[in-house]
Amino acid sequence: MEKMNWLSRLASRVPGHRVPQGASLQTPVMADPETCLMVFKNHWSQVVRILERQGPRAAAGGADDLSAVRNHTYQMLTLLAEDRAVPSAPSGPGPLLEFALREDLLSRVLTWQLQWDEFGDGVEERRAEQLKLFEMLVSEARQPLLRHGPVREALLALLDACGRPVPSSPALDEGLVLLLSQLCVCVAREPSLLEFFLQPPPEPGAAPRLLLFSRLVPFVHREGTLGQQARDALLLLMALSDGSPTVGRYIADHSYFCPVLATGLSALYSSLPRKIEVPGDDWHCLRREDWIGVPALALFMSSLEFCNAVIQVAHPLVQKQLVDYIHNGFLVPVMGPALHKTSVEEMIASTAYLELFLRSISEPALLRTFLRFLLLHRHDTHTILDTLVARIGSNSRLCMVSLSLFRTLLNLSCEDVLLQLVLRYLVPCNHVMLSQKPAVRDVDLYGRAADKFLSLIPRCCRHHAPSPPRPEHASWARGGPSREAGRREDITGPGSPSVDSSSVVTVPRPSTPSRLALFLRQQSLGGSESPGPVPRSPGLTASPTSSPGRRPSPAEEPGPFMAVLFAKLENMLQNSVYVNFLLTGLVAQLACHPQPLLRSFLLNTNMVFQPSVKSLLQVLGSVKNKIESFAASQEDFPALLSKAKKYLIARGKLDWAEGPTAGPAPRRSDSLVRSRRPSLGELLLRHAHSPTRARQAAQVLQPGRDGTGLGLGGGSPGASTPVLLPRGGASERQGEALRVKNAVYCAVIFPEFLKELAAISQAHAVTSPFLLDTSEEVSLPPISGFGPLNP
Repeated sequence: MEKMNWLSRLASRVPGHRVPQGASLQTPVMADPETCLMVFKNHWSQVVRILERQGPRAAAGGADDLSAVRNHTYQMLTLLAEDRAVPSAPSGPGPLLEFALREDLLSRVLTWQLQWDEFGDGVEERRAEQLKLFEMLVSEARQPLLRHGPVREALLALLDACGRPVPSSPALDEGLVLLLSQLCVCVAREPSLLEFFLQPPPEPGAAPRLLLFSRLVPFVHREGTLGQQARDALLLLMALSDGSPTVGRYIADHSYFCPVLATGLSALYSSLPRKIEVPGDDWHCLRREDWIGVPALALFMSSLEFCNAVIQVAHPLVQKQLVDYIHNGFLVPVMGPALHKTSVEEMIASTAYLELFLRSISEPALLRTFLRFLLLHRHDTHTILDTLVARIGSNSRLCMVSLSLFRTLLNLSCEDVLLQLVLRYLVPCNHVMLSQKPAVRDVDLYGRAADKFLSLIPRCCRHHAPSPPRPEHASWARGGPSREAGRREDITGPGSPSVDSSSVVTVPRPSTPSRLALFLRQQSLGGSESPGPVPRSPGLTASPTSSPGRRPSPAEEPGPFMAVLFAKLENMLQNSVYVNFLLTGLVAQLACHPQPLLRSFLLNTNMVFQPSVKSLLQVLGSVKNKIESFAASQEDFPALLSKAKKYLIARGKLDWAEGPTAGPAPRRSDSLVRSRRPSLGELLLRHAHSPTRARQAAQVLQPGRDGTGLGLGGGSPGASTPVLLPRGGASERQGEALRVKNAVYCAVIFPEFLKELAAISQAHAVTSPFLLDTSEEVSLPPISGFGPLNP
């Protein structure tokens, strides 16, 4: 015969549980059903004698009655959990359950016990015991108890009692959440039961009640296991509500679930650190290993991920209401002011938090409301986007987190983001001469742009080993040898490096043109007149710079985003190496787009711009001259350049050995350029937050007496002093060493960036979707992965 030590098992469930005074330690024996039923009825008869008295009494004898009822109930519910249906009627209740249903056992016992709440002593302890006992019955019963009305009514009565003012305790909260979680699991297995838990309103005109749901909501933002259990249980209910209009309307219209989630995010955000302790000079974004050990941030991320999951599975009414509350109750009143703090440290923290949130969200509806906030909301007189763009030109740390944010924004593959950042300024074509407008659609079939970019590699940075014979461009066309072959050597000069597979970053082919690309093909490229307004998602408001009939000022023609990127590029020698990594990666990311306006603006080296508008080629030419001037003034430049290259290569090898496991893959749409091979900057920034990365790479280099120790880690400008340093104080020497260090690393990064641009321009030349026969109708997927900002 099977034996079960029920008291030991129950005690193991309740932390700090003590055997009730007077409880029998005898182990019930699971005999045949007739014997079990006889034992069960015997316990019940003793309970009935107590229940049929006048009621609970505060005297000593009344306390004994309470203890006796509690002990007999333990015995009965343990037997009931082991009860099975008889073989002759497998779909009906077992003998013990049938008897309990007929006698309404659970409700009668619970009602009598709840009457003791009037005396006010030990209420929380009794409630915790009741919750644990019912949880044991629900989780371990061998029959579907919730199909029976009397069982559900007893559970609802207990949950209703948990809403009364009772001193809270950890045991009470734990027992309530555990029972609710078990009930949600049972309902998830049998979804038809959810409607039975939706109680009619207690009064005419009042809202219905779903106690399974309303009792869980207060725990949604709790930390630790308790909060996680509550969120998991709520997600089960949310998934079920998607198929139940009644439950979906209840949650959206008659519960405080969505306001609690949104205001909870606001409260949790206010507790986040206002200053981030960064691990090194290379830090630019929050990775999981950075925030998992910060309790306040870990709790916020759990709640944000929960909101993301709710929107993914919930009823459409709940989805819409929740995203609206998050926008109006969290983003606008909390994130907006946080991004406009006057302290630089607070700006860095809020920008890093925003980038982390955008990178962590996967549900399109939630991502859309974040982007709507960034692109359309105005704080004071400026949009959030304008404020963030301006910060790219700020100090090194704020610049880096801002660049990281825009890298994440572009990785979202959202049409509206690209439109607001760049295309709305390029559509009027005011940045080019009038005669140049038709040339916007030109495709560089012969690699002229690639040659131009490679010709900008400073002579001091070139390899002087003889180059192998360069392949002719004849293989690119059906004609004979390229007419450009003789002219190309004149452009690049002797010793210009060849474009081989080992030195050029490979890019994928641009994919089918988007809806926006086909429309722009510039409306604007058919003649000399300015094109009509670009189509934008509903809700995107026209900016003053793109209003009909208004010509932008020269500073506005490329747009503030491209203007600040170009200004930062022109300052490459003064930027830190990490700023340059992020900066060149962002420009390359933009250059990969197959959109003709953007491609021609960045990569068409023959385009004639307005005198007030700088081209990328002009900016890069300025950087080239600065590098050559610096190299001429630094006697040991070749040695410094060689040491810097060795360091970066060593660090890159360490990153490749570990594999690309730094973070989640960016979201990309099929209608945009697919992921390209990581650039040098991306490779080194992949594990940049790890302080061991710099130490391991530095071991490869053994600085000599004349070295400068050009290691990246720790922010130290060098292990020894460069040759040409002023005789000033320590701060002057340190500043000069930092200047030399930045310039040398710029001399390493700049040629690699030029090679990457050359490779991208060649990829566009041979894979442009605009080489297709435009007379054929092409079915195009949307450029955006999640639709318009305001559906």
